[in-house]
Amino acid sequence: MKRTLIFTLLILSAFALSACGGATTVDAAADTSPASITENAIVAEGRLEPVEFAQLAFSANGVVASVLVSEGDTITAGDMIAQLENTDVLQADIENASNELENVEAALANELSAAYKEYRSAQEEVDTFAISSRFEGMTPTEAVEAMLEEVNRARVAYEPYFLVEKPRGFQKDLKEDLDNQWAFYNRAIEWLNRTTRFEAAQVRLAQAQQNLADYQAGNNVVVERSLLAAQSALDSAELRTPFSGTVADLDVKAGEAVSMGSPAVTIADFSNWIIKTTDLSEVDVVDVQVGQDVVVTFDALRDVELQGEVLSISSVFSDTQGDVTYEVTISLDESDPAMRWGMTALVEFVE
Repeated sequence: MKRTLIFTLLILSAFALSACGGATTVDAAADTSPASITENAIVAEGRLEPVEFAQLAFSANGVVASVLVSEGDTITAGDMIAQLENTDVLQADIENASNELENVEAALANELSAAYKEYRSAQEEVDTFAISSRFEGMTPTEAVEAMLEEVNRARVAYEPYFLVEKPRGFQKDLKEDLDNQWAFYNRAIEWLNRTTRFEAAQVRLAQAQQNLADYQAGNNVVVERSLLAAQSALDSAELRTPFSGTVADLDVKAGEAVSMGSPAVTIADFSNWIIKTTDLSEVDVVDVQVGQDVVVTFDALRDVELQGEVLSISSVFSDTQGDVTYEVTISLDESDPAMRWGMTALVEFVE
C-alpha cells in the first residue's frame, strides 16, 4: 500500500462526485475514512500474531497413548501434552541405565580400594626385602642378569665333576660355589619379582584413581551414552510445551498413529501481540525506523485503535505480485480482548 494511496482515493472520489453536481459528497466521503490516517502518511497492511508461538511435533514415529490437553487450555512450560505408547518400557530403560551408572561407581570404588591394598602390600614387600651387597649399584634386572652369568660360570667349572659320587677338595669347593651362585641368582629374581609387583600395583592404583575421577567428572562415556540414549528415546515419545501459553490448535488423538516431525499441536502466548506487515514497499521502507511510533487499526474491529512502535525491519525482501516489499515487525503497547490471531491490521507510521 503506497504512501498516499488512501488520501489520493479520497480526492479522486470527491472530484468525481463534485463533477456530478453533488456539492456535499466530499464531506460525506471524508467522514468514512479512518480517523487515524493523516495526509501523506506511510501506511501498510499487516497480520496480527502472538508474540511467541510454536508448532510442536513428536520426534519419533508411534501410536499416541494419551492426549492430556484440549484446545484452549492454558499450560505451563514443561507440561506434558501427549505421549506415545510404550513409555513405561522407555522409563524402565532409563532406570536400568541409571542403576548401571550406580553399579559402575560402586565397582570403581571397590577397584580403588583393592588397588590400594595391593599397592600397600607390594610396597611392604619391597621395603622389607634385604638387598645383597652383591647387588649394589644394580637394578633388579641388572642383578638377575649378573647373577645368571655367575651361575653359568660356576656350572661350567663344576660340570666335569658332576657325576663324581664322592667329590673331594677343590671339587667340593666348585660345588659349593655353584650352590652359592644359585642362591644369589634366586635372591635377585625375588628382588625383581617384588619390584615388578610393586610397579604393577602403582599402575593399577593410578588407573583406579583416574577411572573414578573420570566417572565423577562425567567422563564415563560408554555408560553415560547409554543413559542419554534412553532419556532421548523417552523424550522423543513425549510431547511437552517449551513455554507457557495456550493450546491454539490440537491435531492429535489418542490411538492414532503419528509420524516423526508432523505438526501435532500449536502453542501460542496470547499475552502479547505483534503485527508483521505484508505490503510495505521499497519506496516507503526507507522512511521507516526502528522505534518509530505507529497507530494500528483493524478491519474487523472498527472501534479499536492501538498504539505501538517498530520493533524490527527485515533485511530480506519479498516479491509480492511483482512489487518489492519488506516485512516490518510492530510491537503493540496495548491489546483488546476481541483481537484474534491472523486479523488484518492497518499500520500508520507516525512521522
